[in-house]
Amino acid sequence: MAASPDWNELPAALVVYDPRGQVLEANDAAVALLGMRRESLVGSYAQDADWLVLEAPEGPMSVHPVTVALKSRQSVRGALARATRPDGTDVWIQVDAVADLAPSGEVARVVAGMTDVSHLFARSRLTSRSAGDHIVSEVLAELADARLETRAILRAVTASLSKLRPGTWVAALLNKDPSTSILEVADATTPEMVEYFELGMAAIERPGELPTTGLTQQVIETGKPLLLPQVSMEELLRMSSPAVAAYVASHPLPVEMHSIGLLMVPMRARGAVVGVLSLGEHRSSNPLTEKDVLWMQAIADRTALAVENAQLYEDAVMRLERLGSLQSLSLALSASPDLRLTLKVILDQVTAQLKVDAADILLLEEPDNMLALAASTGFLATAVPDYRLPVDEGLPGRAVAGRRIETVTALSAFSQFRRRSLFAREGFKAYGAVPLITRGKLLGALEVYHRTALTPDQEWISFLDALGSVAAIAIDNAAMQDRLRKAQFAELPRRAPAPPLALSRLEIQILRLIVEGLTNREIAAQVHLSQNTIKFHVRQILQKTGTTNRTDLAHRAAKESWL
Repeated sequence: MAASPDWNELPAALVVYDPRGQVLEANDAAVALLGMRRESLVGSYAQDADWLVLEAPEGPMSVHPVTVALKSRQSVRGALARATRPDGTDVWIQVDAVADLAPSGEVARVVAGMTDVSHLFARSRLTSRSAGDHIVSEVLAELADARLETRAILRAVTASLSKLRPGTWVAALLNKDPSTSILEVADATTPEMVEYFELGMAAIERPGELPTTGLTQQVIETGKPLLLPQVSMEELLRMSSPAVAAYVASHPLPVEMHSIGLLMVPMRARGAVVGVLSLGEHRSSNPLTEKDVLWMQAIADRTALAVENAQLYEDAVMRLERLGSLQSLSLALSASPDLRLTLKVILDQVTAQLKVDAADILLLEEPDNMLALAASTGFLATAVPDYRLPVDEGLPGRAVAGRRIETVTALSAFSQFRRRSLFAREGFKAYGAVPLITRGKLLGALEVYHRTALTPDQEWISFLDALGSVAAIAIDNAAMQDRLRKAQFAELPRRAPAPPLALSRLEIQILRLIVEGLTNREIAAQVHLSQNTIKFHVRQILQKTGTTNRTDLAHRAAKESWL
């Protein structure tokens, strides 16, 4: 019997991978096929290979066949992929990734056999249609230049596709609340279809979003492409969501069409379906076929991966901004004894970081157990009424009494508010509240308002809770400093007030209000005079007392016991 041939004498290209997907061995045929130096190939990882994987007998694929074999513990045979050699040339290869299992059932290694099918691929039905591979290359180039932002990526992909392959392109990406999806639409040849989609989204949900239902939901749930080479509009509407069908019935399409070609492929990233990429062709002499699924799937998966990276980046930036805002608040709290200023800074951070329209802080007044407005921002009304609410008043009563975060988006809940006229006037559609607690003591509540529906995630709620903790500490510190000042003042020998230079009774009253920190507008409301009159009296008081500004005036009034 002839001796077994040496590993490197085998004509088939073979590569051996370990359980991590790292290349352990490669024979000479594999080195020649991939055009790589052996020392570069051995030690590299399957997931780092820049292969465009198109399909396997089981259906379209988007990841390296060896990675699939490692995760599934099953062999993958007949996968088709394009590998780019170091010299820039492409080679199409058919891959059989055979998983070798250990007695424990874990994958001990994967042996990948590779066959050069470039000559067959060039003449096969996969390239007879036109520029599927060219479209992939063009779109990926556009994707590389897109900003690292979710909508910018979807916009770049759909816009590029609509120029390369005429039709209406729609990219639907699941929101953090998967019941709705972000939509980007492009149609270079029929721009009126884009406007039609945008108006429809605004009418059904909100600009740029739609409920995740109908065919989109079907593709997401099954994870499989949907190809309808020709379907009548009546049948398509029957398969669509009721909201979409009702909108189309009441709003005629901008172009006349009786049938349409439709292809929808799932957008997949790291094993999960995150959205759907769709093409609708209403005028085509070259109907959609299975070969279009291949290149569209490749684009959809690359888009999904780019979007996921962008979302990770956006989340990281958001967390850094929120950490920075908490640090700024801590510095403001330690540097300023002025509670009003501190609360104003806190509310500004609340609206900026949580992206809400308005916010306020209610403080608990212990004698009568009422919540009184202490600070507010973002309200459209020029003056928010100084309302006082019982602690058990529905909302925020549940948040305060239950000492938990309360978030409400149902419009019916707002009718129960004692402040329903405020909600109606301001147009608020969403509300949230968090109790202000420090050292086990309830101090009040932080409320947020928004004029559209809110879908807060856990990070949003946690940050609201953190801002509430900062506000509670600021309020507690202010109360402690006030008690200390009163205690120190009580220990000092009393002496009769001595207003300087015979200030009038009105000027003494204004001086007292200045010391309390009131603005000219607030003083005017207290003494029932105009703001201009108050400005005149303030200038007179500064001149008579020889002080330079309100801060100097307040300091000397306290130091010399003028009041």
